[in-house]
Amino acid sequence: MRKDILIRIIGGFVIGVVLGQVVQFFVSKGIAQGSYAWVVPEFRALFTEEIFAIITQVMLAGLIGITFALAALFFEIARWGMLKQYIVHFFVTASIWIPIVMILWMPKTVANVCSLLASFLGTYVVTWLFQYKLSKRDIEKINAMLTKER
Repeated sequence: MRKDILIRIIGGFVIGVVLGQVVQFFVSKGIAQGSYAWVVPEFRALFTEEIFAIITQVMLAGLIGITFALAALFFEIARWGMLKQYIVHFFVTASIWIPIVMILWMPKTVANVCSLLASFLGTYVVTWLFQYKLSKRDIEKINAMLTKER
């Protein structure tokens, strides 16, 4: 179990950093006018040196990855129903992802905050519905196999 958690932490960190850099690339394309912006100006302004802003951004993106990697363990708690797993996962990941994304990349406007919250919630609703349908189909297959064995 410890090895699995360590693998999740390291893998989650690496994936978070890579995806964070992909996001930063696209953000940079929108704000840097032909050059690469390592961090958005609003985030850079919080630091005395740009390198500290870059390191902090990398660490925060890694933290997002770790959060999602570890929060996936909620789906392995068999005694919890699927709805409870998703609700707990949603609130844990949202409590980390939303503030970090807002700090790193989002201009702080009411429209952007609403858009971010709506996209996060919308993604969860769609994912939950998809997983619900897959689980329902799997249960129907298992029940059909059990009925045949009788």
